[in-house]
Amino acid sequence: MGKQSTRENKTIYQLCREEQGLTREKASEKMEGVSASRIEKIEYELQEPTPYDVIQMADCYKRPELCNYYCSHKCVIGDRYVPEIEVSELPDIILETIASLNEINPLTSRLIQIARDGKITDDEIHDFALISKRLDEVSLAIDSLNLWVDKMVSENNINIELLKEEREKLG
Repeated sequence: MGKQSTRENKTIYQLCREEQGLTREKASEKMEGVSASRIEKIEYELQEPTPYDVIQMADCYKRPELCNYYCSHKCVIGDRYVPEIEVSELPDIILETIASLNEINPLTSRLIQIARDGKITDDEIHDFALISKRLDEVSLAIDSLNLWVDKMVSENNINIELLKEEREKLG
């Protein structure tokens, strides 16, 4: 292994590479079309990574959350529409999901009332905002679970082929 950088304020890309014990050269060998010099430029923020670069790094470093980081921080569209997802452990994700679903369940009747006429009137805004916020929490919990699954797959801790088969059976 090459010399470990002592530079402060390392980028997430450099931290992830180093956590895998890879030099830029070794990482480049494991990626398609991403040179060691390109990795260095990305890590030193001399060039912005492309989505292709990020996918290559995420796969090589076994860190699928790099894709979420890129989309939520570096992409103009993602900045608006993609929330940052924190990597959590499965029990925390499940508890958050259940808590979010429990909070939304009593609000479903009110959501139906609001949506019935296809408009959101001024007197419905407060309730709609609350319901929308709770739905965002459910969505985040689901995204967190999907990211956890991707991480487990990248570490070979989940049989992805079996998971795909079972999902296909469900339709």
